[in-house]
Amino acid sequence: MEHNSDHSNHVHEHDHGHGHGHSHTSHLHANDTVGRMHEHIHKDDKEGPSQKGPKVPVTIIGGFLGSGKTTHVNHLIKASKDTRVDVIVREFGSISIDDMLVHLPKSRIHVFPGVSMHHDPQLMLYGFLDNLHERYGKTFDSVLMESSGLDKPEDLVQLFFLGDVSRNYRLGSYIAIVSAEYGSLDLDEYRIAREQAALADVVIINKTDLADEAEVDKLEERIRGMNMMAKIIRASFGEADPKEVTDISLSDQLEGVYGRVKEGRRAVGMDDIRTIALTETRPMDKEKVNAWLQDLFMNNGTKMLRSKGFFNFQGFEERFEFQAVRKTFHSKADRKWEDGEERKSVVVVIGEGLPEEKILQASFSECAYIG
Repeated sequence: MEHNSDHSNHVHEHDHGHGHGHSHTSHLHANDTVGRMHEHIHKDDKEGPSQKGPKVPVTIIGGFLGSGKTTHVNHLIKASKDTRVDVIVREFGSISIDDMLVHLPKSRIHVFPGVSMHHDPQLMLYGFLDNLHERYGKTFDSVLMESSGLDKPEDLVQLFFLGDVSRNYRLGSYIAIVSAEYGSLDLDEYRIAREQAALADVVIINKTDLADEAEVDKLEERIRGMNMMAKIIRASFGEADPKEVTDISLSDQLEGVYGRVKEGRRAVGMDDIRTIALTETRPMDKEKVNAWLQDLFMNNGTKMLRSKGFFNFQGFEERFEFQAVRKTFHSKADRKWEDGEERKSVVVVIGEGLPEEKILQASFSECAYIG
């Protein structure tokens, strides 16, 4: 961890402005406001002190080469109807091609081409998004970002936790497109393909018309073993209901995981990346949880590709949530618990080389409040 202060990784009830976690795993070194892990939970997440309007939702479309990303982008554009959607095309090579295949006026397509080894792509994309919002932010309702097949997904997701990007935009969802025909082979041979599936909010198994149903079943089970949080959808020609793949709520994700854990529907992990799900129905002691998070991120942060959770704290009527990519951490008071709603705490960690689940669960349960 870059900076260890007594406030690192804590969740608080104070109504402060946005803090922005940061660590060795991040690439953004130019902006000092994101230089350390210092987070405060808020009462809401509407507008930070420097924000002039609502955040623009961004849907990232990722996936390995040849999985059908551009086809899915065009499907989402067609379904957008009267809303203005702009598209960012992340091209890995120096010559952009995919933008020519996107069905939008050129004024609404923004190409971010590949960069040389002497430039940090995450830092450049940060500046690109910042400038885009300054120039066009009042004209578009949402943004689709088509990543290259070789982009590191954590670099893309992490951007929405940092600096001006986090004040102007919000990540609606990260979609990973996986080829039904070649997905298993891609997962076998390329770590980047496994990371794309592991970090996704939604996995679309595409081109199912080209694959045997039994093989698609195996592929889906394999992906579930890596990522218990993701919504998995089968599709042909990139066609999926936008309501099912964009603006995925954290609550829906974690409730889905909690339901699978309660029913014992865990997929067996076949890969180096796996999901650990921790649950506790007793109210939690906030100070104990802060210490637990501090220890978790200090000792395992670089192993945790993505983590999410919400907490039921003793003495608070709000449900508190957090999200992280590696050690980059964001947290806030989400909403009040509803009458009759089961109050519980759920934490999901996706990574590799993590401690045994039963050990983490035991330490998590030790954070329960004892009156």
